[in-house]
Amino acid sequence: MTTLGSVLATTGALALVGLAQPAAASTVTMQGTVDCTSSNNYGDTRDWYPSAVNLSTSPATSAPGLVAVPATKAFSFTHPLPAGATSAGVTALCSSGHYPYGDFTGSWSGFSIPAGTTNVVAAWGCSAQPVNPGPWVTSCSLTSVSFS
Repeated sequence: MTTLGSVLATTGALALVGLAQPAAASTVTMQGTVDCTSSNNYGDTRDWYPSAVNLSTSPATSAPGLVAVPATKAFSFTHPLPAGATSAGVTALCSSGHYPYGDFTGSWSGFSIPAGTTNVVAAWGCSAQPVNPGPWVTSCSLTSVSFS
């Protein structure tokens, strides 16, 4: 009977320790802006809204709702990231309709999210360039990021 009492006492102590753990942060709020920034011999794409904007995070999340910024022809978004999010980045297109080779997303720059972050504000500039004699490729670069 003493063994059963010890097991129950130990189990009860473990249950209390389990209940005393602090709750994890619920989400990280991310505010982002994606803008086409390139100007080249084939046309000025700074007056384009980016298309096919893709937010890539770890762990994965749903697509953000984009809001047009007419003054700069950019898109902005505010999007919740899952608790424990560790990184984020963006890809987009700043060209379209280039036949027969097409338009593709190229490189993107992301960032790591420090532990304990609750708010992220980030901006990306994307530039479309032809890859002769083939497709147009849009690469996005992180232009600013802040954490709080």
